[in-house]
Amino acid sequence: MILVAVGTFIHGFDELVAAADRAAAALGVAGFAQIGHSRAIPEHLAWERFLPPEALAARMAQARIVVCHGGIGIIGEAMRAGKPIIAMPRRGRPSRASPAGDQTALVRRLAQRHGIVVCDEPEALASLLQVLLGAGRAVQTYDLLTDVPHLVARFLTATGAAGP
Repeated sequence: MILVAVGTFIHGFDELVAAADRAAAALGVAGFAQIGHSRAIPEHLAWERFLPPEALAARMAQARIVVCHGGIGIIGEAMRAGKPIIAMPRRGRPSRASPAGDQTALVRRLAQRHGIVVCDEPEALASLLQVLLGAGRAVQTYDLLTDVPHLVARFLTATGAAGP
């Protein structure tokens, strides 16, 4: 089973929801999607808009792979749970109408340091998922005694997101 999570962004993440649903259907994989405010509704994955933290943790414990946006919260939870991760970063500059910032740099850095798989294009998700499913790893080991909090702080400072 896969777990798909798109975060709490007010516009959802339709590309990720639709790509994950297509990938699950193509591969015959069961899964659950927390779709948040997305307009895309899965046809093949079970779904809810939001789950309480304990319910999300239970779904994550059952999942073989976590497919998510590039948010540090969900990635951190998946790392602590020891799950292989495929992250599709949100892109674009933050604005008043679209306050979610570009997650590409953060996801790429975490991929370099921790082996997270980055999905740059929705069309690539099925093949990336197939590779991870074929690898047979039910548990991923992450070195959580690293400088990830420092990397995040440094990233936020470099992008001006951390404020003064």
